[in-house]
Amino acid sequence: MYKIMLVDDEAGVRNSIKAKMDWEAAGFEIAVEASNGKEALDALDLGENPDLVITDIRMPQMDGIAFIRECKQRYPHLRTIVLSGYSDFEYLKAAIQSGVKDYLLKPVVRSELQALLAKLADELKAERLQSMEAQLEQHAKTRQLQMLQEQTILQLVKEETFSMAALKERLQQLQLTPLAVDDLQAQFAAVEMRVMAGRLSDWNGRKDLLQLAFQMLCRETADRWKQVYPFYDVNYPSMMFFLVNVNGDEGVRHEPADAFAQELKRNMNRFLQLESVIGIGEPVTGLRQLKNGYASALWSWSQSTIHHIKRSGSESIADMSDTFSPESERKLTLAIENVDMKAFTRQLHQIFPADQDTPMFAFTFLALRVILLFMAVAKKFELGDSSLQTYLWNTQMTVRDGRSREQVLEQLQELAQLVMNEVKRTRFSNGQHMAAAVRKYVDDNYTYDLTLASLAEMFHINETYLSGLFKQNAGITFSEYVTKQRMHKARRLLEEYELKLTDIATLVGYSSSSYFSTSFKKYYGKSPKEYRDELMATSGTA
Repeated sequence: MYKIMLVDDEAGVRNSIKAKMDWEAAGFEIAVEASNGKEALDALDLGENPDLVITDIRMPQMDGIAFIRECKQRYPHLRTIVLSGYSDFEYLKAAIQSGVKDYLLKPVVRSELQALLAKLADELKAERLQSMEAQLEQHAKTRQLQMLQEQTILQLVKEETFSMAALKERLQQLQLTPLAVDDLQAQFAAVEMRVMAGRLSDWNGRKDLLQLAFQMLCRETADRWKQVYPFYDVNYPSMMFFLVNVNGDEGVRHEPADAFAQELKRNMNRFLQLESVIGIGEPVTGLRQLKNGYASALWSWSQSTIHHIKRSGSESIADMSDTFSPESERKLTLAIENVDMKAFTRQLHQIFPADQDTPMFAFTFLALRVILLFMAVAKKFELGDSSLQTYLWNTQMTVRDGRSREQVLEQLQELAQLVMNEVKRTRFSNGQHMAAAVRKYVDDNYTYDLTLASLAEMFHINETYLSGLFKQNAGITFSEYVTKQRMHKARRLLEEYELKLTDIATLVGYSSSSYFSTSFKKYYGKSPKEYRDELMATSGTA
């Protein structure tokens, strides 16, 4: 049903027009009436949203021409029909010059009114359909973009980082430009949903559906905050994480994250009847410090309850950045990936000096950072499943419960040995295991500008040897495999979503849509546009 606003200073004329036909049968209803242009504008400004306006030209206070011109300024997409007498030629000409395409002569003839409304109904239907398609396209684009944004932020806080230049370029491609700055000031929040007794009965025991609703609510709440970026780790379905781009003013740095956390907590309780455990990390500066900010939020979450949000604000992460520097992280990673327990133990003792009384917060925080490093290495080398990563995640909760610091350090060495065993199984037992690990890494990261040289360095293997090993495992060369992954993803996007080609190029890792189109045609023998046109033609004849 399409809504009409009827504007005429004579009530008798309005009543005559209303009686001309069966409006409901024609798919219309006269929802609003006004006696002059000013009254009509006031109704529009108050929120009336008709699909069509039928207005007289000669009216007091504000005539039809002035009303139409004002409508074009404020509501440019609103359709207008002019009511005109035979003597109103100059007015009608002015209305046409203002963009009015349709008019009715007084007295209104029923057949003319019916014919005009039938034509307009078809046009409005086509417009609505086009608008819905555009909305669906935008939703698909947004969801695909959100998935890549979340994946990128998760990689930033958990995995090995690409070069800063490549990382910033990817952030900009994914419309995360506010994060691609050297002086980024960020804060993290970790949120866990807690299911109250009996709550699952409302969901037929389907905790997975409740978790999905929780994730959707988290994203919807974050959408209302300009600088809040949600991300999700599939290994922990009852949790969501948030990167908050905070203001540099010390006096207000904690406010955005706190306010967002409080709103999310209220929404979870109101809409899902869920309790939540929330930890807010300490603000950090720079992309290289994001891992510390994320770890800080996890530490705060481990200290929180459903009644109290822990904020890691009284202790300074900046004071520990030298202790667990990128160089320290690199040395620990190398020791683990080279299966060198002695080197690992030496580096661990540098982080936790025996002759230094490290505060308990700093001790548990640094231990958590080491565990997160374990998880990153395990993800890189673990094949088949993620059981070791899950075990490491669960272990972080027991670190703070250690009876002594010596016990915690001993536990970290035991965990290091487990990760080294996984590395050893992949790196040294079978070349095909190593090739599979590299291939899995490419599957997860093909949207980046990967090179065989960078992967050889990352996995501690000779580049020439890796090239032959990869081809033996995948059946094609490394560059062919990357292209294949990108092309298969592009084809799925073309088949499933009405996305623009420039958007698809970005989503699959191409900075240039023309280069993407060239690569696609070379791979499939037809351009992306030709491929999509064929799909539409096939769908239309099915």
